[in-house]
Amino acid sequence: MSAIDPKQAEQEELVAEWLRATPGFFERYATLLNDIRLKHPHEDRAISLQERQMTILRSQNQELNRRLSEMLHFGSRNDKTQQSLVAWLLRLMRANTKHDVEAAVTAVLADVFEVESAQLLEPNSAFGPWIDTPLCGSVKELSSASMDLLATQILIDPNWQSMVAIGLPLGKSIGVVKSPAVLLLASKDETRFTTDMGAFYLRQIAELTAAALDRIQAYEITVD
Repeated sequence: MSAIDPKQAEQEELVAEWLRATPGFFERYATLLNDIRLKHPHEDRAISLQERQMTILRSQNQELNRRLSEMLHFGSRNDKTQQSLVAWLLRLMRANTKHDVEAAVTAVLADVFEVESAQLLEPNSAFGPWIDTPLCGSVKELSSASMDLLATQILIDPNWQSMVAIGLPLGKSIGVVKSPAVLLLASKDETRFTTDMGAFYLRQIAELTAAALDRIQAYEITVD
């Protein structure tokens, strides 16, 4: 597009200002709307001002419909996730052994988050930073130090493309300081976990899982 001459730009601005200040102009000269020709936004042809307005409105409606469809889709998915998490919480509350807790976490959460792997890693003081700041994102974007730390506990599947590792604050619910364990979720989908995704659900799950494990340990100590 060629640059507009400053003098022409000034004249055009005066015309625009005059039209804004004279709202009845196009009512008195309604036929002028059909005579004004504008370039079609997507085609190499001229169209009337009214047709241009219709094209703009049609595009806006299509965009609004797209956003509405996305909202309905994510709303439905969120409802399903919430229902699944409630079912998971009930199973966690009924768990009477460490094995039951671990089964609830690894089996049910893999289904809730639609991932290939959900695992609980043994406590390690090095996992401390992942309680407040979970390791999350595409595998190729995660630091080599973090991946090396995970590799000391598990065999990392080369098919995993994204993952999240969140620290479990063990002992917090009973007032005892312990090394944190880790909940690891891994997916073959590179976009399943991203560095900018929210961790609200994950932090709640980590807190509840840690509390369940603390409860089981406290019960086992009492029984012994």
